[in-house]
Amino acid sequence: MKLSELNPGDRAKISDIGRLELPSAVKRKLLSLGITPNTHFSLIRRAPMGSGLELEIRGSKLCVRQELAQIVEVERADD
Repeated sequence: MKLSELNPGDRAKISDIGRLELPSAVKRKLLSLGITPNTHFSLIRRAPMGSGLELEIRGSKLCVRQELAQIVEVERADD
């Protein structure tokens, strides 16, 4: 499933970063944000107009644009 398909409060693990044709600058940006395979995170909330998502990942909170959330593959965590 895609990161963009999760609901607030869901916990998940990043399984893959899609679109292998992504520019290397975008891939470096994802890595620098801590968005790497096998990383666990929580979806805190969605922006009111649906333009972004707030994640808690590796002890930090970050916002991810909807376009980016549509290419990140995740697996929902079993609580």
